[in-house]
Amino acid sequence: LTTPARCGLFLLREASTVLDIGALHTRAVRMDARAKVESYRMTSQCASGSGQFLENICRYLGITVDEIGPLSLAADDPEPCSSICAVLAETDVINMVSRGISPPNIIKGIHQSMAGRYLRLLTSAGAKGRVLVTGGLAGDAGLLAALAEGAAEQDAAFTVESHPDSVLAGALGAAIWGAFRVH
Repeated sequence: LTTPARCGLFLLREASTVLDIGALHTRAVRMDARAKVESYRMTSQCASGSGQFLENICRYLGITVDEIGPLSLAADDPEPCSSICAVLAETDVINMVSRGISPPNIIKGIHQSMAGRYLRLLTSAGAKGRVLVTGGLAGDAGLLAALAEGAAEQDAAFTVESHPDSVLAGALGAAIWGAFRVH
């Protein structure tokens, strides 16, 4: 937990919370101005809101991970998707494809589902002010847009943003923490 907190403050000094979205789990870590962890929440065991889940959906849709963000941003009628279970969400996607729903609308619906789950996580961790998204999905423009839209719709007490180096947060945070421990 200290690693994402340290990196969050390194990348965005005004960050009060880090939303670390990984391949299997997502963590919301609220910290003070010295990176001391004040609150922490993590997604449950289901991988429906993870990077691995999105990779599986990409394979099914025949698109690359790099295409996710731009496709999501091009959506005109997002299709709602289950956020409770990865298996249910994948079944939803199979049904959407068979009904002729376009990949952009499928991806945007998935992003909205994931964003809703992440926003609940942030709220339960007590996020306020500026939230920095880190981890492998921090560069997904469609997911970031869905998070920002969802936060605005909910009139959340926080804003969500990313940094160009957010995808390197694990390594950066570990290096920063190591340097701190040495001195």
